[in-house]
Amino acid sequence: MDLKPIKTKKIYEEIVEQIRGLMAEGDLKPGDQLLSERELAERLRVSRASVREALRALEMMGYIEIRSGEGTFVREISLDDFIQPLAMILTLEKGSFFHVYEVRRVLESACAYLAAQRATGEEVDKMEAALKEMEQDIHNNLRGDEADTAFHYAVAEATHNPVLFRLMNTISDSVHNSVHTARRKIFETPGNGEKLLAQHRSVLEAIRRRDPAQAREQMKQHLEFAEGEMAKELEYKRV
Repeated sequence: MDLKPIKTKKIYEEIVEQIRGLMAEGDLKPGDQLLSERELAERLRVSRASVREALRALEMMGYIEIRSGEGTFVREISLDDFIQPLAMILTLEKGSFFHVYEVRRVLESACAYLAAQRATGEEVDKMEAALKEMEQDIHNNLRGDEADTAFHYAVAEATHNPVLFRLMNTISDSVHNSVHTARRKIFETPGNGEKLLAQHRSVLEAIRRRDPAQAREQMKQHLEFAEGEMAKELEYKRV
């Protein structure tokens, strides 16, 4: 049995935990200025070196901003702070097509479910316009992939959930970028364009009828079909 000695936390780590705790409890809010390095050291009864190390760690984590000559301030945490690390991971993990697509299916099925509950008339019209453009493209022997993407984004927007919208876009962009050639091949296969259009139409009709469960199921079936077709082109095998 490989047991390792128990180590106590470093002082700067305890300082970081205390300050993060104050942020979580709302005692420190975005824009608030922290006490000076000297005052923090006196209050916490630690060395200024430990405080300095803790502040550097908090700055690297994105929790605070140290402004020269002004002081240290709590940062406003934006969606980008949350989304960008995920985008980087997806960019690096190019070999995990099925894993990424599986997440996409989960998110976009949820988007369709919520859109069926929350979509406004204008948002439904936006989805309809995307499908009309897709239909026209297919009629003219074009791929229609831009209209396809526009439809999925319109569904995500109709959830009225900005976090879900950004997450869906990040996942979707990663899939589109990594399988661009395979996606193009889908539309070149006879009959696939019409199948994809019909699948999108089924999602839209469920949203229009305010049928969340059916919208979710139709979106799931559509993405499973698209995933299967792309996997053929990529010659990927499920693990």
